[in-house]
Amino acid sequence: MNKKIKRRSIFFVVILAIVFFILYRYGYSLNEKQALRISYPFTDGDVVYNKKFENNKAVIWETENFNYVKQVEIKLGFLYQVSNVAVLQSMQPLIGTEGELMGTWSARLNSRNMYDTIFGVESDNPEIKRVIISNDNIDNVISYDMDEIKENSTVFIELILEDGFAASYNELNTKDASGFIFRGVNDKGEILILGR
Repeated sequence: MNKKIKRRSIFFVVILAIVFFILYRYGYSLNEKQALRISYPFTDGDVVYNKKFENNKAVIWETENFNYVKQVEIKLGFLYQVSNVAVLQSMQPLIGTEGELMGTWSARLNSRNMYDTIFGVESDNPEIKRVIISNDNIDNVISYDMDEIKENSTVFIELILEDGFAASYNELNTKDASGFIFRGVNDKGEILILGR
């Protein structure tokens, strides 16, 4: 009887080890910090911004060299996987000063033929309180009116900066996931910086 329990225990431990190996191999982890660590850029860092969207999180991961926005998917309530990553980089502004707004976005086609899209922004300018992300056309005329921007956009996202950071996760139609404009806005609603 004792041998039977010992065999079952060994069998259970081996099966458990195989399951954990497979989960790890496909980027799954039992905690968010480990999932962030084992995803690109595969380095230690700190979470400086974190916002939950149902079964997804938008996280800004600060490393020694760069900051990254990461989409963390939560499956079965306890498995974490980073499925989308983008590096925050300085935008070339059409309005404003270069370096005042760092931003990025990345889209990944999901099983519903929609794009899982993450956005991330960072600003060290204390006057920039919000960042408006839209996909209106600015090739001919740059609009400063928020109502007009909303009207001419199929995507209009407002991010409120917390300690200079903000991020968002959105599921977008395939036709809407491109041509994003980032506008840094102050308390009065004035656009201080605009870039792509």
